[in-house]
Amino acid sequence: MSIKLVNINYVYSKKTAYEKKALTNVSLEIQNGEFIGLIGHTGSGKSTLIQHLNGLIKATSGHIYYDGEDIYANKYNMKELRSKVGLVFQYPEHQLFETTILEDVKFGPKNLGLSEEEVEQRAKDALRQVGLAEELWDKSPFDLSGGQKRRVAIAGVLAMHPEVLILDEPTAGLDPKGRDEILGEIAKLHKERKITIVLVSHSMEDVADYVERIIVMNHSKVFADGTPKEVFMKYKELEKIGLAAPQVTYVMNELKEKGIDVDTTATTVAEAKDSILAWARKNNWIEDKVEA
Repeated sequence: MSIKLVNINYVYSKKTAYEKKALTNVSLEIQNGEFIGLIGHTGSGKSTLIQHLNGLIKATSGHIYYDGEDIYANKYNMKELRSKVGLVFQYPEHQLFETTILEDVKFGPKNLGLSEEEVEQRAKDALRQVGLAEELWDKSPFDLSGGQKRRVAIAGVLAMHPEVLILDEPTAGLDPKGRDEILGEIAKLHKERKITIVLVSHSMEDVADYVERIIVMNHSKVFADGTPKEVFMKYKELEKIGLAAPQVTYVMNELKEKGIDVDTTATTVAEAKDSILAWARKNNWIEDKVEA
């Protein structure tokens, strides 16, 4: 499975006084099983881009291929595409509407024409996967906390058994504990189910900790595309477009400037710790058996 975008352009309110170009000649490919972080300042084109991936928005020009098939081809099954490429919106209220949590999660698989038994099983499995307590399943989704609503929205997509899961700011507005729980569940899904994940986030720390590849959008174009190390090495260029690197990047570069030979490509606290300890041992600041 892959999603390939070739010269995608999208213009809002075309040929009006409000015309705005949201995507400009975007070409990229998402491979099976990747965990991708999509970052960019507000208005850079992130949300518009992800809505193209399952056909919610049709490009003004260009082509998108899912598993080698052009999704804009005549008679292409767009409904099937949306069952394979699941999108969880930033605001879970936009996806929740049933009277109970269980019924809400069952809605998607019901539309796949599955048996009632299969629908029920998929919904329960998905709710367990996102860690939502069983005693809540008969409650209204609108009585839940923000983090719980997000879990239900994610479960509703997972119950469709998608091949690709796209999450638009899934931790927005959550406290640190809630954020860690949601991202932990997403990382677990990626590891256990080998599902392709596209994570849209404003948190550089979250992106650095979890993803394998980062795509940076800026003014409707792809500004950078690479591993976290490759992207965050260009932190000064990111600053020029209103973004930043993880705090670890700045700390390690400051240490380097002070003559401490550490790895400035470290993007996580764990990597920074290992690099600092290695330097300290090399310079006899600590014994090998000592751990920070």
